[in-house]
Amino acid sequence: MTLYRKVQAVERVFKGLEKDVAAFKRATDLRCVNSCGRCCTKTDIAASTIEFLPLAYHLYKQGTALEWYHKLEENTNPVCQLFSPVYLETLGGMCTQYQYRGLICRLFGFSAKLDKHGVPQIVTCRTIKETFPEAYQSSVNHMAEGKTTPIMRNYYFQLQAIDSNLCTKLLPINEAIKEALKVVLSYYAYRRPRSA
Repeated sequence: MTLYRKVQAVERVFKGLEKDVAAFKRATDLRCVNSCGRCCTKTDIAASTIEFLPLAYHLYKQGTALEWYHKLEENTNPVCQLFSPVYLETLGGMCTQYQYRGLICRLFGFSAKLDKHGVPQIVTCRTIKETFPEAYQSSVNHMAEGKTTPIMRNYYFQLQAIDSNLCTKLLPINEAIKEALKVVLSYYAYRRPRSA
């Protein structure tokens, strides 16, 4: 599979997830606190390389992939380098590359993991739980009733089916972005880029 096809496949997974999360939010009224960004400042966020292939490809098409690679190489701050401490009205958040954010960023807050008995458990933050207790309880009830809920592992399995090598290892988020950039830059080092 060409790199461009992999990027398209990842984007299809993300598109399906966006629909699933939107349906879950409508059913439960669960939502983020406006202009929060607290989850983005965590220093232990882990991600796989494949999650950031669409971002790396986008930056390559913009001609800024190498610049971003060097920025990530030089910066030792573990906070995601895509995060902006200022709310970006046009992007609808605090992520400078919101459209190209990783899978973990799309899942957190509005999905579930399965416990050892296979029972879905909501994966969300304390801020959401405390600010919207009714919506949080609604999400717990929603899952307990067996209603459709985005399950984290299902989306990781979908990404693994695209390229298992780029999914096998969870890295600190900045390392995952850097590795995705490396994949794209290496791929196009001796090829002409697609004009899509």
